[in-house]
Amino acid sequence: MNGYRRIGFLTAYPETTHVRRVLEGVAGQCEKYGYDLCVFASSVHFSFPHENYIRGEGNIFRLANFDRLDGVIVDSTAIVGDPGNAISEGLYARLAQYEKLPKCVLELPVDGMELIPSNDEEAMREQCRHVIEVHGRKRICVLTGHQGNEIAEARLAIYLDEIRKHGLDVLPEHIVYGDFYYFSGDTLARQIAGGEIPRPDAVVCASDCMAMALVDRLTKSGVRVPEDVVVIGFDSSDEGAVNLTTIASYEPADMEMGANAVDYLRSVMEPGAELMPFRRDVSARFHAGASCGCMTDPAYAMKSFRGSLYISSYNPADEEQNERVGLGAFMESYVMEGFTASGSSAECIRNIFNYADLLKPYRNFYLCLKENWKNMDDDTYEGYPEKMRIYVANSKVGDRMYYGEDESESFPTEIMLPHLEEARERPSVWYFSPVHFDGALLGYTVLQRKLTGQPVINMIHRNWLRYLNNALEMIRSKERLQTLSVRDTMTGAYNRRGMYEMYRTMLSEARKGDSLFVSVVDMDGLKYVNDTFGHGEGDFGIRTVCSALMSVAGKNEICVRSGGDEFFLIGIGSYRREDEAKRAAEFTEAVEKASDRAGKPYPVSASIGCVVFADCRAISLDNALGEADERMYRYKIKNKKHRLV
Repeated sequence: MNGYRRIGFLTAYPETTHVRRVLEGVAGQCEKYGYDLCVFASSVHFSFPHENYIRGEGNIFRLANFDRLDGVIVDSTAIVGDPGNAISEGLYARLAQYEKLPKCVLELPVDGMELIPSNDEEAMREQCRHVIEVHGRKRICVLTGHQGNEIAEARLAIYLDEIRKHGLDVLPEHIVYGDFYYFSGDTLARQIAGGEIPRPDAVVCASDCMAMALVDRLTKSGVRVPEDVVVIGFDSSDEGAVNLTTIASYEPADMEMGANAVDYLRSVMEPGAELMPFRRDVSARFHAGASCGCMTDPAYAMKSFRGSLYISSYNPADEEQNERVGLGAFMESYVMEGFTASGSSAECIRNIFNYADLLKPYRNFYLCLKENWKNMDDDTYEGYPEKMRIYVANSKVGDRMYYGEDESESFPTEIMLPHLEEARERPSVWYFSPVHFDGALLGYTVLQRKLTGQPVINMIHRNWLRYLNNALEMIRSKERLQTLSVRDTMTGAYNRRGMYEMYRTMLSEARKGDSLFVSVVDMDGLKYVNDTFGHGEGDFGIRTVCSALMSVAGKNEICVRSGGDEFFLIGIGSYRREDEAKRAAEFTEAVEKASDRAGKPYPVSASIGCVVFADCRAISLDNALGEADERMYRYKIKNKKHRLV
């Protein structure tokens, strides 16, 4: 045990400005107090228009084991939007069972959980003061969110109160409800430009999305911004900072809200422990832009620009640039082609290991898959199996570097990741992200980073996961098709094509002096069973015989259904003549026991012929099987077990 308390943070779409800022506040406080931070996040917003995909993403919340977390923060504003809010409601129902677990939600209230509000009132009042006191505007329009929405109504009330404190009135037509998104900003601009609404000389917007669309449409309609209409937003988003007309905007108190959430949990987990609150002056949260007439903040705009720009070449001598991967470098890596070109599951896992470098900076990366992830007949959509397996471990701080089936590490899913408990010098942030295809569970990834520096993840992480999901599904489909081409679907034994492919491999790997062992098995009385009891019972008999043969097969042997009720057992290795009778007896006993267990009104039996050839390369496989077939037929005649009973 490392002794660090562990905070769980549950959110969605972590690359968004809101979640990034909240996480910076949460991670900063966790660093102060020495807490580990476990982030369980879907890669997309739950309003994403693909129900199965959303179900697969939301499944990551089921991984969170609240018995192993000391406190929980739920970003309730981020995990909404799916049909009926089923994902969030299911999460809250689970959390309600943990009455003693310290837990809180951000901004939107949930019964039974402490509410941590976003204290944005002062920044919203500053929006109004800026357009009135700095730019002298008096005819002000207010654009807020959905009517009846708690946040939208609260922001509207603050705006109106501050404007009226300056002795100004707001026309009823200038109180506009929107959707916090682009469409309402565009609609308002069309109404202003078309004269449906009296032209204001300033618009205070409750989100940057609305402000950007408003500015763009006003400009296209011949209304000058900011000369005719000043526009100011709220969010200070990257998109607003790099808009053609940069958006003057205030940051919400997301960082403070995240920090306050950790402080609340600390006060419950460790009563009396010192609190070190996060503080930042509201003036530091204003970013000037051309939409209000102020000079754009060049440093802020350039930081946002560089974060979103597709740069295919960068300065590798710059430690900061070389430490992380930009969008251009990510795309130019051709990671998608590298993943999907994998010819086998082993090669796919190896490529995932190699391309994990695109997720830097990180301390450790893990790919955890369910143990039967390649079996497409056993797909599940809700929850995780009792055990998971680490197929990829890629470390930047230690020697834990491995990939593949042989190196994989199995562990109980309830512990989420074995390495969470290991002793470490400092706490970390751990990102748990879902791995699935169209909702079908495959597993999850875990990315461990420092709590400071760059604790958040971005669009590169999201798109890397998309490529990973597609690659795993493609290799599952490819290997399933390959299996169907070499396997008998009813019994699971190899078919003749599979037999020849496997035999070539066995022969190429044979050592000098290895012998060839072949058996030919034929079910007794199949026609009688089919005619008397039906073909379903005949199929049962065939499967029973095959299972018995597989039960006595060695690791170096393959079982083949050559057609109908005939089977082969083929092996290369150290065999002796006395093995012929011994193996025949083992198989006969296995069939008899299987027949007794089945309790059918007919016996299940089979005839067998076994032959050992001293030199595996001295005889062809077909000729060897021919000799074994003759011996099987003599066995059948000797025991008077004819095909017709």
